[in-house]
Amino acid sequence: MAKRTREQKGLAPRALDSGPLSNELVDDLVDAGSKEHYSDAALYDHEYRRRRADVSFYRALAKQRGAGRVLELGAGSGRVTIPLARDGHEVVAVDRSPAMLARLRARVAALPPAVARRITVVEGDLRDFDVPGKFPLAIAAFNVVEHLYTRGEVAAFLARVRARLVPTGALAFDVQMPDLAWLVRDPWKRWARTRFKDPTTGRITYYSTNHEYDPVGQIALIRLYYEPADGAGPIRIVKLSQRKFFPAELEALLAYNGFRVSERYGDFGFRPLDAGAESQVIVAILDEKMAFSDEDLAPVRSSSRNELSTGIPRRGTSPRRRRRRSSTRKK
Repeated sequence: MAKRTREQKGLAPRALDSGPLSNELVDDLVDAGSKEHYSDAALYDHEYRRRRADVSFYRALAKQRGAGRVLELGAGSGRVTIPLARDGHEVVAVDRSPAMLARLRARVAALPPAVARRITVVEGDLRDFDVPGKFPLAIAAFNVVEHLYTRGEVAAFLARVRARLVPTGALAFDVQMPDLAWLVRDPWKRWARTRFKDPTTGRITYYSTNHEYDPVGQIALIRLYYEPADGAGPIRIVKLSQRKFFPAELEALLAYNGFRVSERYGDFGFRPLDAGAESQVIVAILDEKMAFSDEDLAPVRSSSRNELSTGIPRRGTSPRRRRRRSSTRKK
């Protein structure tokens, strides 16, 4: 019988034993964590099938702003896209995950023709997507912005959004409120153990999670464990990496990149943001007094997910979150 790895046994990686993580390893972990969680679209949809409060919020916001067209960034499998289209909005849905895009296109194909015609699916990256036309509203729901890991990446994203908004347009998005107790949880222990039936295989499976946190880069390196309940077969480990944004930092990043926060909430029921909030729900409008040109922003852009805007490699540190499983990531 083959010897199981430390992660298969539910332990943290060996890297924790040897001090700081190397830049190369951190880069690989962050890159993998931006993709792996979205490679199984059926499982993803099953896990988040009961997440509806944010869908209601974005539908209400689009109606309130009279947004005939909506640019949705990180659209995933269409959890928000399709309700918006059913409400009568034209939606340009951007995502980069092949599995999610395939799932979204299949769902669109099954819609009534009048609804399907309102949805345009585009493959693209948050940092350099290219879509035609202008929009009164852009949205990035379910922690999508947490996949922008450096200041340069945030700047590139906001520059692209700014270029696609009409002068009176708005960007709405949500990220998690950093939970300090969660961030410093023991990375050796597995949390949130949950029993469920895999939607593809039908096997009873146990889900659990643990993570390490890099306090310098503010990135949580999360591991999601899927363990067959009968013990037959290996434990599947999926990586998820998320950048954590603190409220004042987020407001400053928006201001630096030509946006002003016009509304800010602590949940999708329009409750004010406070220390007990789990989410930061932001509506930001253009503020040309603060805007920088694309040429101004060029020096701070980076194709690497793990370089600071200065171009200096982000140092890997020995990290030490993931909130409830329903609160992590994207659509």
